[in-house]
Amino acid sequence: MREKIDRTNDFGQAGQTYRSFDDVERDELISNLVNNLKICKPEIQETWISHFTQADPDYGKRVKDGLERIKREGNSHVSTAAADEALKKSEDMGHESDRY
Repeated sequence: MREKIDRTNDFGQAGQTYRSFDDVERDELISNLVNNLKICKPEIQETWISHFTQADPDYGKRVKDGLERIKREGNSHVSTAAADEALKKSEDMGHESDRY
């Protein structure tokens, strides 16, 4: 059976790590996270923003702002060319079948 480890701050280490980065490292981290989270459903994005905010308020704010900026700019296409091609290929290969 799993039991929660008795800790008072589950996000402390992540916050310390974030704060230990220099500005360039933080910018790169935020950019990578935003680019990866933009393909997720909004409820997943909100969960991760909450985690980042608990680690460090600036961390969560920057990820949230980045995702909002992408939505405003209309750059929220959630797929890649390879994924689009794979989807089309699978649709083209598919066919109707008789039910059992």
